[in-house]
Order: sequence, then C-alpha cells, then structure tokens
Amino acid sequence: MPRTKGAKNKSKERIVEGEATKKTEVFEEKKEKVEVNRAALDNLITEVETLKARDIENQQKLKMLYDVADKGRVFSYESRISEKQPLRVKLSVYDGKLIVGWRTVKDELVKNPTTGLTVGEVQEYELLLLSKEGETHKQIIHGYVAFSSARYDSRIEAEVVSRKESWDGNMIFELLLPDGRKVDLESRYVN
Repeated sequence: MPRTKGAKNKSKERIVEGEATKKTEVFEEKKEKVEVNRAALDNLITEVETLKARDIENQQKLKMLYDVADKGRVFSYESRISEKQPLRVKLSVYDGKLIVGWRTVKDELVKNPTTGLTVGEVQEYELLLLSKEGETHKQIIHGYVAFSSARYDSRIEAEVVSRKESWDGNMIFELLLPDGRKVDLESRYVN
C-alpha cells in the first residue's frame, strides 16, 4: 500500500507520575494515508455495522433472559460452572499457639449483700492451645473480656481439606494450616 506525500507528524505529550517527580514524555504519532479498494471498504463497513446490530440484539436477549430467569437456578448454574474455591476458615491464635478448644471453668454472679442485686460476674475459661511442635497446653483466662480478646485479636486463615461428622453429630474439619501442618478441629472452634 503506497504512502502519500505529506504525512504529518504530530507530537503528543503525556504526563507520567513517578515516585517522587513528574516527567513529560513525548510520543510521535505518524498519520498515513492508505489507498484501499472501495468495494472492500464498503464490505468491511457493512460487516462492522451488522456485527454491532447483532451484538445489541444479543445483549437485549441476554438481559431479557436474566430478567425472566429463576434466580436460584441462575446461581446454581453459575456456581456449577465456576472454578471451585477451597473453603477457608479463620482460627484463633493466642500467645503464639493455636486455640483448639475451650471450656468455661467458672461463671458466678456477684451479688450485693445488702440489696441482693447482681453487681458483676466472676468468669474463668480454660483454653486448649496447640504449639508448633504439636504439644497441647492448657491455660486459664480470667474474665470474658480477656477470653474474647484471646479469641478474636490474632487470627489466621486455614484451608478446609475435608469434613467429617463425629459420633455425636458435630462437624469436624481437617484443616491445612499456613505452615503446612494438618489439624482436625470441631466446627465450633473456627471462625
């Protein structure tokens, strides 16, 4: 395709922000004239217009199908064809160890001896902690605020490898920890 004489060069400036300074880069854009067969150009233009019209029609049909479709079936279909993402749960970490269980040791109401009204509570919780070496330790925590902060202040994510049900109906997850260890944990001790 021959070029015509007198193609003009225009320069465009673009401001690029760097880390600390701004700099200006200059790009040269060459405009060229090209000779094309009129029939080929007309064919390309009609084909593009046909594709645009077909695209608009398809978009309208797709919108109509989504509007009249059962949302539950659409969700089911989309989840079936999408890639399965592994289930991830959050686990509590206390004092550098993983919390794998807890129980309430003491929960007593404190009453005013004169009025008989409740003025507070005395609570004590026992945490079951799993160290990186695989040893379990028990630790006592006093008060609900300390227990709540132990459970929610420091958390890690783990991937659920499998699920099983215990003899008493509780769900047990086999978890893959970020350091590569596998741990079995009841569902009430995750998230």
